[in-house]
Amino acid sequence: MAKEVLIVDDQPGIRLLLEEVVKGEGYAVSTAETGKEALDYIEKNDPSLLVVDYNLPVMNGGELLHRLNETGYDKPAILMTGLSVESLGEEKDFHFVKKVVSKPFNIMDIREEISKILQ
Repeated sequence: MAKEVLIVDDQPGIRLLLEEVVKGEGYAVSTAETGKEALDYIEKNDPSLLVVDYNLPVMNGGELLHRLNETGYDKPAILMTGLSVESLGEEKDFHFVKKVVSKPFNIMDIREEISKILQ
């Protein structure tokens, strides 16, 4: 069974771009627009990697990561943000957050990071 990446971003263009990159690397992909959608998905499924935008509607990426941390979540995550890394809260330091990526990002760097984490 292929490893699955859950992409969580409210911007359709970014979701589509990341989906194409991840599929191109041979991984299965699921997407969510909000932190709440992602949390609901994770409760029923077991993605191998999360790629989460920090600024999301309904439940932001920080709150999603806090909720996951409270449950002992242990799958890796990449956190994307348009904010400065210094302005992020403690969630950037959670053990499962393997990388914080600033937007706009270099798609080749994201692809390499995803492949490195999932190998």
